[in-house]
Amino acid sequence: MSSEKPTTFAMETLPMSDEKHNVTTVEKLNSNGSLDTIEDTKPGIFVWLCAAATAIGGMLFGYDTGVISGVLVVLGSDLGGREVTDSEKELITALCAAGALIGAIVAGITSDKYGRKPAIWFASVLFTLGAVVQSSSYSIAQMSVGRLLIGLGVGSASMIVPLYIAEISPARFRGRMISIDMIFLGTGSVLAYAFDAAFYKVPHGWRYMIAMGAIPSICLGAFLFLCPESPRQLLFHNRRDQCERVLRQIYPNATDEQVAEKILSIEHGVTQSKSLNEEISIRKSLSLLFMIPANRRAGIAACGLMFFQADYSSTLFDIVGFSNPIAVGSVVAIVNWIFTVLSIFLIDRVGRRRLLLWTMWGMPVCLVIAAIAFRWVPLDHKTLKLTTDEVGWPAIVVLVGMILFVAFYAAGLGCVPWQANEFLPMEVRAMGTMMINAFNWGPNIIVSSTFLTMMKSMTPSGTFGFYAALCFLGWVFVYFCFPEASQMTLEEVRRVFEHGFGVKYAEEWRKEYRRGEKARGPGEGVRSGSMASV
Repeated sequence: MSSEKPTTFAMETLPMSDEKHNVTTVEKLNSNGSLDTIEDTKPGIFVWLCAAATAIGGMLFGYDTGVISGVLVVLGSDLGGREVTDSEKELITALCAAGALIGAIVAGITSDKYGRKPAIWFASVLFTLGAVVQSSSYSIAQMSVGRLLIGLGVGSASMIVPLYIAEISPARFRGRMISIDMIFLGTGSVLAYAFDAAFYKVPHGWRYMIAMGAIPSICLGAFLFLCPESPRQLLFHNRRDQCERVLRQIYPNATDEQVAEKILSIEHGVTQSKSLNEEISIRKSLSLLFMIPANRRAGIAACGLMFFQADYSSTLFDIVGFSNPIAVGSVVAIVNWIFTVLSIFLIDRVGRRRLLLWTMWGMPVCLVIAAIAFRWVPLDHKTLKLTTDEVGWPAIVVLVGMILFVAFYAAGLGCVPWQANEFLPMEVRAMGTMMINAFNWGPNIIVSSTFLTMMKSMTPSGTFGFYAALCFLGWVFVYFCFPEASQMTLEEVRRVFEHGFGVKYAEEWRKEYRRGEKARGPGEGVRSGSMASV
């Protein structure tokens, strides 16, 4: 498909079998101006429970990526009878990110064909296997295999859980519901550090640290039996009756007419997805993502923001001289959790864009403060070992800088990028979310495999200065390229990127919606007799 092809489609381009539903859609819009009045009804507890149940995948994401920090501190000579080298530590850490990249790709390829729930089940199985293999490891090779399995689970969960929650969430609560996944992720990190601290001085305690991760993964697999498939996926696979049943569970206060209209609204987008790409093959889906300008801009906005995420570990606090780096890391994890919870109260009210602009400026400032303080930390830069036994003021400044950094990060950049799959139209949503995760895990592979090397070669001050520059570029990117999508249905978000990166368009939409001037529905293009790309 040519990149010049417009993103609107005439009625004649749709399959004849769908003509009746699309005529009905237009008639509804002409008479009421809206197909989504159901969004103004109060959702039931069921959809919140589904979001919480699947967000256990986010908890496992946080736990299994966080627990390794404590494991590496106390691993000792348990793997092969000798101390684990820095390069082996980097390998163990990087393999999780590499596995996550592969897992995200596999989930992206399969989730359209088989649905969202099987991909989450796949992740729960991998989390369990990875915990068993790691906790029983007696060699670097076995630990590496376990970390790769965990990574596959992390990647699958990080890709599919926010996507699933976005597709079942009412528009007014979508940001908060996806933030549940982020809160569970932060909870997983806190639990990881808590168990790290609990087993810190227990002989071979690292095995217990890792094994604890199998418990929530089993719970995730069990709870999935109670969760429905995404309504959009059900309708895409022509399971209309099941879609209606799920919508009634999500919107228990809706009338029969509102449920029927919501089905028509979803069906409208599904029909366009099918007309664009009847088979939704990998090649065609990627082509739609990159070749249609609006889709490409949506992908750039979503993937670009994810690129600026970063990852840190308690190894840093071991370097600067704290006697119990796991306990100090726990403080950072708790701060991360508190500010993630805070973001859930703001993300739909304040909006994603403002939340980022209000928080991301603080991240480079905190990193610069840490970079300056590192100049007075008495370190041997070749070995990253302290030349004194005292914890001086520079180490405390680094700690305070990292705590503040995490607070700014958790309130904005730690949460919002996982919402960005809402930018993507249904026909490319799975593949686009896969690309978002690739832009997360790709850089994470580089960071986790080079962090200690950079600290030695560039010095700690140079390393933190480098990351401060990246954070500042991230703030600039948000200002110019990241539009607001709160309050919009997934079908309405689709129109934003038909207007460049849609920053001004989305702001005007938000103002009109607040004044009550914006009617819900696919848009003016449908009213005029053509089908706007919703």
